[in-house]
Amino acid sequence: MSQQNTATHFSINEMKSLLETMQIYKKSNADKGITLIAYSEEDEAAHLYLASLMKEAGLEVYRDEIGTLYARLQGQDPTLPAVATGSHLDTVPQGGAYDGALGVIAGFYALMQYKPQQLKRSLELIVFRAEESSRFGFSCIGSKVLTGKIDKARWMQNKDDEGNHFFEVLHSLGYQHKNFDTCLLDPNRYSAFVELHIEQGRRLENDKKTIGIVNGIAAPTRFSVTVKGHADHSGATPMYQRQDALVASASIITDINRGANIESVYGTVGTVGKLNVIPNSMNVIPGEVKFFVDIRGIDTESIQRVIQRLHNSIEKTTKDLDVNIDIQLISEEQPVILDDSICQVIEDICQQNNINYMTMLSGAGHDSMNMATLYPTAMIFTPSVKGISHHPDEFTEFSDIAIAADLLAKTLGKLASQ
Repeated sequence: MSQQNTATHFSINEMKSLLETMQIYKKSNADKGITLIAYSEEDEAAHLYLASLMKEAGLEVYRDEIGTLYARLQGQDPTLPAVATGSHLDTVPQGGAYDGALGVIAGFYALMQYKPQQLKRSLELIVFRAEESSRFGFSCIGSKVLTGKIDKARWMQNKDDEGNHFFEVLHSLGYQHKNFDTCLLDPNRYSAFVELHIEQGRRLENDKKTIGIVNGIAAPTRFSVTVKGHADHSGATPMYQRQDALVASASIITDINRGANIESVYGTVGTVGKLNVIPNSMNVIPGEVKFFVDIRGIDTESIQRVIQRLHNSIEKTTKDLDVNIDIQLISEEQPVILDDSICQVIEDICQQNNINYMTMLSGAGHDSMNMATLYPTAMIFTPSVKGISHHPDEFTEFSDIAIAADLLAKTLGKLASQ
């Protein structure tokens, strides 16, 4: 892999154009929003297009055995640990155009603001795979593979809507899924990692701030809950004879919401966003329901209280409504505190350039959570209009994007000069 002696400059308007171009990679033009599911045909095409574009721009580009895309701008001393940035391209079904993709495109822009050998350290952009949990039920799979957090047994148990688990999908696409050791990142590969992302909340907009300097990330704990009752005719079965799996599920879901509301003072949240109802017919009492629980926050004790409430609710509902309930832990992440020294670099640049900023926590999980276990890591947030994310209406003003992208470029340059 050779790198050209010069890299093509990439302007802020070209970044805007590329951000718009990447929106063509989605499942259907008829659907609202962007549906770019991990390892789908569209996702593969998006990664290949971006790889070719970055190679043409003069960056050193390659993909690893699970399709992680890397693009490097060589520094004066290639033996030094590089400074990295990156995010993901995949989306939730009918998601937005900015979640993940903005961090990738802005990262490309940031690298292109420098010439090869201009900085002491190399800069590298990482495009992570399967960050969203939409397909396999696990978030940040790509960065977990890179940082040695593979949970093969659980990942094989959880399957997508077509009945395939993560490893089967990799195999079908020709990736070397049995050779994950080659994907592991060397602990000395990077001296710092900085991810740019939309906020996915309203704090920046409400406080009229242009930039969020993220110094901590909330961690999700996720469960699958299967409630088994008995399917019966909706008209012929008296209310007192019913074993309604959906009614039982609704009772538990309501209790999770109440518990999370009590703990909201600690920043803890609880969500049930997906249910599978069987037989899912208007005139049949639901006999089985499987739903998925997402509990997350920064305070581990608060999270545990909501989890305990979930277990208590399951025990009570089993007795009260005569159903069988099985709960399985899908994933249990730990809250992450990000690097103070990198946050200080970002803060200094904001002050020098008169950028309105605030320090804050991230309620959403990101690949930075995993990168922070190996490298000093921080995040930069740019506002989401009305706090909307994971939705077709997700939007960030380009004036804010431009400020954030330039801030990212300056931050990487500063870190790579040290």
